[in-house]
Amino acid sequence: MFKRRKKKNQFPVDFYGEEGSWRFVIRAMCQDEIIDAMYWCAHISCHRKEFDLLHIASDKFDCRYNYSTADLSDLQFGLSGTPLNVTMMGPIVLMSTIKEHFVDNEVNHGSELSVSEKLVNVMA
Repeated sequence: MFKRRKKKNQFPVDFYGEEGSWRFVIRAMCQDEIIDAMYWCAHISCHRKEFDLLHIASDKFDCRYNYSTADLSDLQFGLSGTPLNVTMMGPIVLMSTIKEHFVDNEVNHGSELSVSEKLVNVMA
């Protein structure tokens, strides 16, 4: 007999962004949020200083960062130039929260295009 397979839920979908050593996750909870999450992940990576994701984060994740430079002053932190492994915390932000905080502000300032429409205009 054939067993019925359970249909896997593909959501949430995480998009990882980074700028230097700063890492974050934009989480899409449904299919309608995927393109918006990709756009905002790239936009926030490029304009990191304009966004405070730590205060709107719904969760956090830990990531390991290999820190090593050729500067002699950094040798005091490691043993004979061995790279240091630093555990850092990154925020996980829901796409719905980004829409609440940032997209609504753009609509109030006169921009009535959605993020998907802006992306289509940029690509055209």
